[in-house]
Amino acid sequence: MSDQSRYTGRFAPSPTGRLHAGSLVAALASFLDARAHGGRWLVRIENVDAARSAPGAAESVLGLLRQLGMQWDGDIVWQSRRGALYQAAFERLANNVYPCGCNRREIADSRLGTAPDGSAVYPGTCRAGFGAGKTVRSERLRVPAPGDDLVRFNDRFAGSIEHHLALDTGDFVLRRADGYWAYQLAVVVDDAAQGVTDMVRGADLLDSARSLGLPLEAAALRSSGSLAAFWPAAINGWASLLIARGDAL
Repeated sequence: MSDQSRYTGRFAPSPTGRLHAGSLVAALASFLDARAHGGRWLVRIENVDAARSAPGAAESVLGLLRQLGMQWDGDIVWQSRRGALYQAAFERLANNVYPCGCNRREIADSRLGTAPDGSAVYPGTCRAGFGAGKTVRSERLRVPAPGDDLVRFNDRFAGSIEHHLALDTGDFVLRRADGYWAYQLAVVVDDAAQGVTDMVRGADLLDSARSLGLPLEAAALRSSGSLAAFWPAAINGWASLLIARGDAL
C-alpha cells in the first residue's frame, strides 16, 4: 500500500467521444482511492493524437466529473500542449531509437510471438536498417536483450506482474510517421512529471497494460511498490463489458 504522504492518482481519458460507463467506474474508483489515502487526484486529457479527438469531448468529460462531485486537484494537463517535453524525452533516448519501415502485415508475418494483449511482438526487422524503397513508418525504441529486460509492477488484486520487454513486446514505437507521439512515450513522461504513484483502471485492461505503458511506468517510476489496481470491469445485465458505443454516457 502506498504511503499516504506521497499518494498521487490520476484519471486520463482520451477525448474520442462521450465517456463510457466502464470508464466512469474506473474514474470513480480512482477518485475514491485517492481520497481514501488522503492523496491527490489528477486529471489529464490524453489528446496527443489530435486526429482521434472529437470536438467538445474533453469538455463533456470534465463537465460530467464536476456534476458527479469528482473534483480534481491542480490544473488539467493536456497532452496536446506537452510536445516539447516528449521531444526532450525522445532526444534523451536517441541512442536507442531507430527508424522502422515495417507495415502491420510485415510485422504480423514475421512476428516473434503474441503479446499478452494479442498484438504482434515486433521482431526487430529494422534494427540494422531497412531496404531500399521503404519509407519510415515509425521510430522505435530498442529494448534490452533477453535476460536484461525484466520489469515488474504490483497490482493490489493480481499481485506482482512481471513483463519481459524483449520477449513480450519487442521494440516499440515512440513516434509515428505522421509525427504523433506514441502513448507509450507520452504516458511515461506525464506520469513521471506529475509524480503519479498509483493507477486505478478497469481489470479488462490488465493484459494490454502488460505490453504497453505499465511495464515502462514500472521501469521509469520505481522497481517495486504499489503501482496499479485494476478494478473489476463494469458489466451490464447481459454480462457484456460496458465499452460499446451504446453504453456511452
